[in-house]
Amino acid sequence: MIKKLNNLSFVFKKKNIFKITSYTLIFFFITLNVYFAIPKLFNYSDKLIIENFKNNNIDIENISKIKYIIFPSPRLRISANNLILKTGILKIEKSEIDIILNKKNILNYKKLNHNKLLITGGIFKVDIKKLHHLFNFIKTNKTKIMFKKSNFIMIQNNKKLFEINNNIIEINPTKNKNRLTINGIFLNHKIFFHLEINKDQKNNISLKIPALDIMSDVSFENKGNINISQGLINLEVFNNFFQLDFTQDENIKINKGFVRNNLINSSLDGYISFKPNFLLNINFQPRIFDIKKLFFIFEKKYFPTDIDRSNLIKKINGSFNFKSFFEGNVTFKNGNILFKDFIVGKKKDIFFDATIFEFGKNKKIHFSLIKKVKYKKSDYNEIKISGFLIPLKSKVVFEKLSYNNKNYSGEQIKNYQEKFENEIVLDSISNIFDELKLNRYFKKYF
Repeated sequence: MIKKLNNLSFVFKKKNIFKITSYTLIFFFITLNVYFAIPKLFNYSDKLIIENFKNNNIDIENISKIKYIIFPSPRLRISANNLILKTGILKIEKSEIDIILNKKNILNYKKLNHNKLLITGGIFKVDIKKLHHLFNFIKTNKTKIMFKKSNFIMIQNNKKLFEINNNIIEINPTKNKNRLTINGIFLNHKIFFHLEINKDQKNNISLKIPALDIMSDVSFENKGNINISQGLINLEVFNNFFQLDFTQDENIKINKGFVRNNLINSSLDGYISFKPNFLLNINFQPRIFDIKKLFFIFEKKYFPTDIDRSNLIKKINGSFNFKSFFEGNVTFKNGNILFKDFIVGKKKDIFFDATIFEFGKNKKIHFSLIKKVKYKKSDYNEIKISGFLIPLKSKVVFEKLSYNNKNYSGEQIKNYQEKFENEIVLDSISNIFDELKLNRYFKKYF
């Protein structure tokens, strides 16, 4: 009997513990819900929001709506026309902003305590002239900021330089370093960008565009803004490896650089300028350079179809200058490419110029070629050819042909053109850089 009473007492005790636990959990759940629901009763003013953003060096304009949301975490959702970071260094247009509130202080409606800003949508504009201000903002910022589904646009003189779409952008401060990361779409390809600013002034930038085979790592020392005193760049683009030291004042100066791939092995130097416009000027002194193979790859990539693949080329303005056993200059200007003063051959007696205005199927490359034929110790005869090349058809068209300024007739030009196609061009216009074939052709017919 006593044993049965003890068992009954144990059951009652167990039920009481269960009831107490259940009531405690229900009370805790109700309290928690009431606690997080109370801010719905608050009237958050535009003034409070504006002052809060100003404390983070952010100006917010034309607030149209403020709403408190509990899930997925307590936050204020704000609709506004413009968000401007620190005296206009960065402008976000037509975005939706979530202020992720600090859970411990959500009842203090007179002062917003928040852990993070989440900005969804909008257009994220940065003026290249204010990059050093943006660098300083990231360096000193103490609030985690995330941008989702936004478009990042770099501008110069109110003109778009490039755009990265559908971004996830994070500005993330920690104890010893601040980070900026960008994941988005560039030229229809995924791009990953990472900037790390360390308290010891030794900073790092990394960039990856896997589909374009572009990977870059930059380490540099910084003295308070983005006016970099010195650094080292490692860059891989389409299986081309670059390494160079650089310094920066008004321009970025390149020193002690080299490039290596299966086409070229060369030292390089030069400069890159961003003011007033983006411009580069790079000098190469190649030890190995297969211009014929390079032109063949270029021909097959940019001329086989009607699809315009020249978007990246159109972003480049400046020149590449070659000097050593191989000499010439390649100029990029407003989407056009000019090959100037190219000297082909060990004897340096074949001169080549060309201009590319358009890319794609049936597009033409305008060219001129001069061959100097020595007939005395110090005298030369000159053979001049001008016309255009059609890469897709491996076809050459002579428009003019002269020998020592004596012009050939239309019938004669056509005859020499056919022989040039059959003996030099063959299946690729890249063969116009074949010194052996060129010399054999000129020796045979002139």
